[in-house]
Amino acid sequence: MRKHSITRITATRIAVAGIAAASLTTAVTIGTGQASADGFPNGPYCHGPVQVMAESAVSQVVICPVQGPTGWAYSGKAKTTGNWIDVWGATQNSLGFHATNDGYTYHVHRDRLMITAPNGSVVSSEPWTYYYQR
Repeated sequence: MRKHSITRITATRIAVAGIAAASLTTAVTIGTGQASADGFPNGPYCHGPVQVMAESAVSQVVICPVQGPTGWAYSGKAKTTGNWIDVWGATQNSLGFHATNDGYTYHVHRDRLMITAPNGSVVSSEPWTYYYQR
C-alpha cells in the first residue's frame, strides 16, 4: 500500500514539473521568434519583417527586404517535397515580385505564385490560400 502512495506522488511531481517546463519553453520560444523573424513555422522566414508572406496548397513564400542592388530576396518551400529555394536579387514591378534561378522565374502576384521555365512555359500556377503584404 505504501508503494502505491509513493508512485502516485512521484507521478504527480513529474507531471507538474513537465507542465512547468513546457510553459517556460513556450514562453521563451514565442518571445524570441516573434522579435527576431517573420515567416512560417518550419518554413521560409525573414530575419526581420516580411514584405510578403503567402501560402498556396503546395507552396509557402516570403519576400524579404535585404541589402543589395534590388533590395529584395525570395524564399520558398514546396510543402509537398520540403524542397527550399532562396534567391537574392528579386525584383518588383506593378505585377508583384519576381525571382530567377537557373532560368526558372518565380512570380509572386497578389493572387498566385506562377513559376515559369527557361523557355517561358508555365510550370506551375498556384492560387494563394493566404496572402499578406506590408
